Amino acid sequence: MQFAQRLRAQWTIWQRIQDVGIRRGEILLSFDDGPQPDITSRLLDVLQKEDVCAAFCVCGKSVRIVPDLVRRMASEGHLIVNHGYRHQPLALFSAEALRKEIEDCDAAIAAALESDAFRAEFYRPACGLWTSVVKKVLAQLNKRVLPVTHFGWDTNVTQHTYRDWIAITRDAARRDQGGIFVLHDRRLHLWMETDYDPNDQESSAYRGWVPDAASELINQFRSDSFTLLNPHVWSRRYLPESINQRPLDPGKFPCQTGPE
Repeated sequence: MQFAQRLRAQWTIWQRIQDVGIRRGEILLSFDDGPQPDITSRLLDVLQKEDVCAAFCVCGKSVRIVPDLVRRMASEGHLIVNHGYRHQPLALFSAEALRKEIEDCDAAIAAALESDAFRAEFYRPACGLWTSVVKKVLAQLNKRVLPVTHFGWDTNVTQHTYRDWIAITRDAARRDQGGIFVLHDRRLHLWMETDYDPNDQESSAYRGWVPDAASELINQFRSDSFTLLNPHVWSRRYLPESINQRPLDPGKFPCQTGPE
């Protein structure tokens, strides 16, 4: 098990809690692949009601569609993270392609915020892959990676099974005494997926349950006496060298193609 964990930490953004600046009893929530109209808006309503700030890993192409949601994220204190313009996993193996993915996403966020100077401090690679190209390009662009300490495969979850995902995530937090967790407010097209339909409520592509899941998860974390950590507070902490400088190679995460 320890060998597998070491390999996972070397090849993906899935890291040990002691390596990512999270202290005992702290939870950092992150949301990937959005924004998505209606769903992300309802999710922001939940976070506002619960007084929780989160990290939103946004795709530039989606940002262009609903820039008002990105402005709302910023105004309500959330951390906006670059997740690439089209969420292209193959770009993680080409420095030129990855740099374009990141810079185009930054440009989309900057346009949404009406701030030409904006550059995201953090980047989360598509599919959680951490390649030598990612390391090189992030160093060139002076960006840091946003890791996770547990991946609950919510990309496979439906409105009928999300409470199982909550239970798994809660168990992981209890085991590690905290963590950085991810939930997808938009689920992009999986490779080789023939029946992708985000409006099909029986499909895992449908994300209408995510705001309810986030609300339930927050309340369960609080009942376990966890603190919901502001990502801006976390971002100011020193991150151990192991996560920022370690040579990396590709690993396995649920790969998705860009927004349809």
